[in-house]
Amino acid sequence: MKILTGFAVIKDAVGHRITYTYSEVNEEGTIVSSNKKESFIVMDEEVKELIGQLETKITERLQ
Repeated sequence: MKILTGFAVIKDAVGHRITYTYSEVNEEGTIVSSNKKESFIVMDEEVKELIGQLETKITERLQ
């Protein structure tokens, strides 16, 4: 099973990129691997809207 351990949303030249890290554990709960990393460019409109909502909430905290 993969367990999400962290993520970030990054603005770059091609749009928003989501990068994340995770650990893998087996059926006994033993960590098989950790700190694995992947990323992707956001193409899905629903995910773009969610990122916009997060940015709005963070901006509100800056006020």
